[in-house]
Amino acid sequence: MFAKHTLALPIAALAITATAPAAAQEAGEVSVQASLARTKLVDKGEIFVNGVQDPNAGYATREAYHSIIGVSWFPFDHVALDATLSTPATTNNIPAGSLAGTPNLGDDEFVLGTLGASVHPFRGRVRPYVGAGWAFQFTTQERDALARDLKIASTSGPYVNAGLKLGIAERLDVFADVRKAWYTTEASGRLPLDATYTSFADVEADAQLDPLTLQLGIATRFAAAGDSGPETPPRAAGDLVVKLGLTNLVLADKIDLTVGGAPFPGAGLSTFEHQTVSVQFAYFFTDFLAANATLGFPPTISIYGAGTIGALPRLGKATYGPTAFTLQWHPVTSGNVRPYLGIGGSYMITFDTEDGAFGDLEVENDLGFAFEAGIDFPFDDRLSLFLDAKKALLRPKATGTFMGAPVVGETRLDPWALTAGVSFKL
Repeated sequence: MFAKHTLALPIAALAITATAPAAAQEAGEVSVQASLARTKLVDKGEIFVNGVQDPNAGYATREAYHSIIGVSWFPFDHVALDATLSTPATTNNIPAGSLAGTPNLGDDEFVLGTLGASVHPFRGRVRPYVGAGWAFQFTTQERDALARDLKIASTSGPYVNAGLKLGIAERLDVFADVRKAWYTTEASGRLPLDATYTSFADVEADAQLDPLTLQLGIATRFAAAGDSGPETPPRAAGDLVVKLGLTNLVLADKIDLTVGGAPFPGAGLSTFEHQTVSVQFAYFFTDFLAANATLGFPPTISIYGAGTIGALPRLGKATYGPTAFTLQWHPVTSGNVRPYLGIGGSYMITFDTEDGAFGDLEVENDLGFAFEAGIDFPFDDRLSLFLDAKKALLRPKATGTFMGAPVVGETRLDPWALTAGVSFKL
């Protein structure tokens, strides 16, 4: 799917750049970017079991999909200082080599960030660029599976990147970017030596990560100091706004599990972050208040165990519809940066489930509170770029069977929905 988006958006942009105004790279200019990204790790390194290196042991991680927010400031013409930060991404660690055939070792959640500089040698609608700097990978959470006491250290190292920007409006670009970083990290844990989990081997790894990140996104440009750019009319009562965006969904993955009526301590979930296309409709009752409805195209997620059930194969799949209905307060109705806040409700609709290690899997629909914050960056009377973050409190019940015994899971999903996109005033 990422590859499809990667091709479609630049082709569409090229079709309309013939009428788009030329873009500058002037001192004082600021650019804000939002993108959907795919990151893959190299998966090399040295693995030690009880202090002895196993040259044949290895591991494989799943590629991670996440969103990235970036800011660039041009202190000089054609030269920018850049900073980026990703939403949390989760990947699993599958044994390979001499360890192949054993279940998932565990999952780790991480955030990527960069600080660097880039050179933008050309003006105009089509603007390639190159950059370099320092990349950071912050481990935010580890989830045990087969391995116990899994620890993965945060790390950092140099990066280089290259990209292409296409101007599609006076202050709006689409862009594609490729970034390669080089760094290693230290990982440790304990592997069980028997089925009773009473005897363990200490495992350590010097993991070579060296991630490759591909981005596709949109960017807005703010004019240099002294040039405020074109005036943008304020929002007003009676306005109807439609927003189309790419949404990154991250679930809390908490569960209180009972099997055969008895609590199963230490159980967890791992759903990984996932993406969908969302559409929003906002109607302004007054200049400051709007009612907003958010609908997401139903994604299908794979549900894995973590903690004491981490060694199980995939528990099942679920297809659900993310929705939210909020009342928004827009304290700034004019200007080129317009923040807003919202509160309301979220409703999760489960359309379909597929069995895995759990049979007869069912996930209930659920209603909960929702909170949001966002920023609009208008370009003209009708077109805007927006960034939006929603937090929903959703705790649906999941039921099924495991080896003939009834299973009940009181889940705490509490998803974050992070969206970047374009809005249109009708």
